[in-house]
Amino acid sequence: MSRVYYLRDANGDRQVAESALPLQFGGEGRCDLVVPGIESGTVAGYIALADGHPYLQPAGDDVRLYHNHERVEGSRWLKSGDRVQVGESGTLLWQVRGDQVFVTAERFVPPSATPPGSTAGARSPQAELLTPAAASPPTVHRGRRHLVAGLLTTLALVALFVLLAVPVTLVIEPAPEARDVDGLLPGVPLAGRLLLLPGDYRVTARRAGYRDLDARVAVSRDGPRELRFALEELPGRLAVTLEPDVPYTLLVDGEAVAAGPDGRHAVQRGRHALRVESERYLPIEAEVDVVGLDEVQPLAFTLQPAWAELRLDSRPQGARVMLRDAFLGTTPLETELMQGTRTLLLELPGYKRVQLDLPVEAGKALVLDDIVLPPADGVLELDSIPSGATVTVDQVYRGTTPLRLELASGRPHRLRLALPGHRAVERDVELEAEQTTELRLKLSALLGTVFVSATPADAELWIDGKQAGRATQRLRLATREHILEFRRDGYATQRVKVTPNAAASQRVDVTLQTTAAAAEAATPATLSATGGIRLRLVRPGGPFRMGASRREAGRRANESARLVELTRPFYLGVTEVTNAQFRRFDGSHDSGRGEGAVLNADDQPVVRVDWDAAARFCNWLSRQEGLPEAYVQQGERMVAVTPLNTGYRLPTEAEWAYVARVHGRETPSRYPWDGGYPPVAVSGNYADVRIRDTLADTVPGYDDGYRGAAPIGSFAPWPEGFVDLGGNVAEWVHDHYAVYPGVAGQRVTDPVGPAYGEHHVVRGASWRFGSITELRLSYRDYSRAARDDLGFRVARYAR
Repeated sequence: MSRVYYLRDANGDRQVAESALPLQFGGEGRCDLVVPGIESGTVAGYIALADGHPYLQPAGDDVRLYHNHERVEGSRWLKSGDRVQVGESGTLLWQVRGDQVFVTAERFVPPSATPPGSTAGARSPQAELLTPAAASPPTVHRGRRHLVAGLLTTLALVALFVLLAVPVTLVIEPAPEARDVDGLLPGVPLAGRLLLLPGDYRVTARRAGYRDLDARVAVSRDGPRELRFALEELPGRLAVTLEPDVPYTLLVDGEAVAAGPDGRHAVQRGRHALRVESERYLPIEAEVDVVGLDEVQPLAFTLQPAWAELRLDSRPQGARVMLRDAFLGTTPLETELMQGTRTLLLELPGYKRVQLDLPVEAGKALVLDDIVLPPADGVLELDSIPSGATVTVDQVYRGTTPLRLELASGRPHRLRLALPGHRAVERDVELEAEQTTELRLKLSALLGTVFVSATPADAELWIDGKQAGRATQRLRLATREHILEFRRDGYATQRVKVTPNAAASQRVDVTLQTTAAAAEAATPATLSATGGIRLRLVRPGGPFRMGASRREAGRRANESARLVELTRPFYLGVTEVTNAQFRRFDGSHDSGRGEGAVLNADDQPVVRVDWDAAARFCNWLSRQEGLPEAYVQQGERMVAVTPLNTGYRLPTEAEWAYVARVHGRETPSRYPWDGGYPPVAVSGNYADVRIRDTLADTVPGYDDGYRGAAPIGSFAPWPEGFVDLGGNVAEWVHDHYAVYPGVAGQRVTDPVGPAYGEHHVVRGASWRFGSITELRLSYRDYSRAARDDLGFRVARYAR
């Protein structure tokens, strides 16, 4: 049995059903429970259900939560009498009485503190210490008296020092060659320890090969009795010398290490991988054991050149040689190239550029002394009348006119221009190097006869996109393919392709369809979307009434009668979207379990999906098929585009009601079966005998074979062509939720619901529903959160 939740806060008292969970609490504006002292718009936490048990969870770290005075880091179960402190100024009180839960938000009042009492006239310890002792008269000689007094004072001071001093063990590793402890008084060694008065001290120590220790410590009776320090090793110093002596970079274990002022590199003790890099020389790699402890280690290396010598010549000579953007000289040329693949470019006016890709090995000379530079091409600017002719040069296809051609100079080339419906033209051309020549050739047309006619007779004819008069006439057209278009207001344009023949005439007769008839014919009765989602075309057939009569058994107040007319044909999913289909969009989704039943099988309808996630799935589906997206993101929520386009979306409430109650029927249906309540035969998946151990409202004597959601298509279609509209899982629809009182006689065309709202409409019963109220097809529910019995199916306009 679901519990009823009674909420009390600054906005008054109200009640919500358990299905409204999770609830948000925090500041005004976004929360179901307003907690005093929380900033407006801030969500402090959530109250939610897990397997029927309520629990508390923080929204983040901005507002701290305390559950019965303990800080909440993750989530906590809630039980009657629990108190939750919200921030510094708010409290939630949780009380359970049977099937009723009372949640009260009020201001936090800290418990009053009583100051500790004092005893009047009590003598303080300080007063005791400051009370002087009675003086005794002197009884000995003054000098002797002073000696005794001094000795007694010294003994007293020693005793006081021993009484007040703190024994401290000082450990420094490795053992230093010298150490010192400076403070208010020097420490007194005693049995391996130092007796130190409480206070601040400076500890110093020295050892060759280590950094000097200089530390500040505080000694107190409550502090540590052992002071432990570790001396830090100094790195070793590597003295690198190169032959030849050139600038270099030293990398130690892949990291560059700069030289110090003395030219040496500081490296920590241990085995390291060294790499010496120098411009124009091969790198040197070595493994070195660094002694460390500030010792100097000499390292000597001999560098090997990373280049090769190149000798280059060309015919003719005098060509510029470029290495990328760097000019190396003119041929004949002797130079050096670094190892690797190098690309050289040779340039000389009147000749083509020559590119050389050279694999260069260090120390291996290259000799290229016979590079031939071919003469530069000539340029032919070629056009034809009419343009668009195909061009071949020396029997090789080169493109269509107008065309810019680069042709080898100093020799003839055979041009051929061809265009459908025209005689081909051939011409010989010869170009000079770096010369541009313009040539324009005229092609003679070949004509054929075409007789055209159209019904209706006053239709217009367009040929290749140009108006050509009435549609019934004799045409003389070039012997190539043409597109004939027949147009008339109120009729669909018809296009015909025709290729005239110069040797024989042709005839084209067309009959135009009206726009409505053409659209009707072009709209398929079914569609198949990504993932195997099937949709059927629905052509609305005039106005119908939504809602229910006041006399109808089980009617709810939000089922006011409305006169609705749908004018646009639309497609509606034959089934609810399955887990497998949804996981093509979100591979991590898990529909889980409900009331002991598995809900996550591939062929079961997807659940635990909120409205925004369903809208995102529709947008994803539209993108897969190149359709416009029906929803856009505003902040954290999805909203519909206006007006609705032809992209995939959730069905409107009116579309859902039309298909469920009116489509294909002579009279509207009240239930998703024939007859009254309860059903006499198995017609769908509702709350039945298999789940009456946990649900109170079940269909009497009814067994559909499933405790939870059934695989889609497990029951006969209702209406024809659609399954599970009245059962299995409830379904999100497109509209924001609203109540429509007093509009029974007013006709509404293609309604899509309010532009804004906190909840969306939910239509249809589910495996959790079994009462006469919920199993009626006019039953209206709403939600803003996902549920284990709530899924969706998709829709879209046909055009």
